[in-house]
Amino acid sequence: MFRSFSFARSFNSAFVRTPQGGRPGGRLASRTYAQKLHADDSIIDAEWKGRLYSWKTIGMCTIPLIALGLGTWQAQRLKWKLALLDEVNDRMHRRPVALPLKVTTDEINRNEYRKVIVYGEFDHKNEMLIGPRSYETEPGFIVITPLVREDGSRVLINRGWIKRELKDPKSRPESQSSDPVTVVAYVRKAPGKNSFIPDSEPEKDIWYSLDLKLMAKHTGSQEVLLEVIQPESMGTIMYNLKNGIPLGVPQQIDIRNNHLQYLITWYSLAAITGGMLFFTLRKPQSAISTIKRLRKRGGSIL
Repeated sequence: MFRSFSFARSFNSAFVRTPQGGRPGGRLASRTYAQKLHADDSIIDAEWKGRLYSWKTIGMCTIPLIALGLGTWQAQRLKWKLALLDEVNDRMHRRPVALPLKVTTDEINRNEYRKVIVYGEFDHKNEMLIGPRSYETEPGFIVITPLVREDGSRVLINRGWIKRELKDPKSRPESQSSDPVTVVAYVRKAPGKNSFIPDSEPEKDIWYSLDLKLMAKHTGSQEVLLEVIQPESMGTIMYNLKNGIPLGVPQQIDIRNNHLQYLITWYSLAAITGGMLFFTLRKPQSAISTIKRLRKRGGSIL
């Protein structure tokens, strides 16, 4: 107890200014020092308020708010994508149905990824190769061929991928049969145009992307795109790859869903930047509060 009292007395005397005689100035010196502390606290408080209400602080506050908003948006997108995946998975597992001779855009949108059966003959003279496209790092092309149906109408068939060295139709005669065929395929919507891919040149038979509208006009087909489903037998797949028979899409299509990763990323960024902002802008402790805390700590320790 005596040691605590002695420490507090020494602590007080260390911060009291003494006149040029050596002895403390009593109550006058203590009051002068208290006024100095309050003046220092006022300066610190003014500086903190100036920093708190600056344009720099406003700019810093936008970062966690934007990240939080993007994370919430990705949460909504994730909910939408999961519902879409359930619906697509249900369509994929339904039994194939015959494709009507006339198909509207609304029907295509409602039945995307639905299996259909279509009968006709391939018009190999109007075959179009999109590319280059790679398959497991090997370069090649996507084969799009019009299918002439029993009423003379045409639909575009994405037959699948071939190797680059088999680009010439003469090098793959097995894929050029003129016999009638029955095709089992998925209904697909027209893909969006990528601004980074150059425009195709139909007059030169150069196709960089699957432009459904342009391809349909070029071949006199309906704007209907079907993707051939490849066989599940590994032996058949290897045989088709070797002989230039286009490799179609698998039975089960994996639709990309990265919304959960994006959600975690944006929310994590919001939490990190929000924490950094809090510690950067928190109000500094005043000198008086610091002295009281040191006195309390010194009394509790000693």
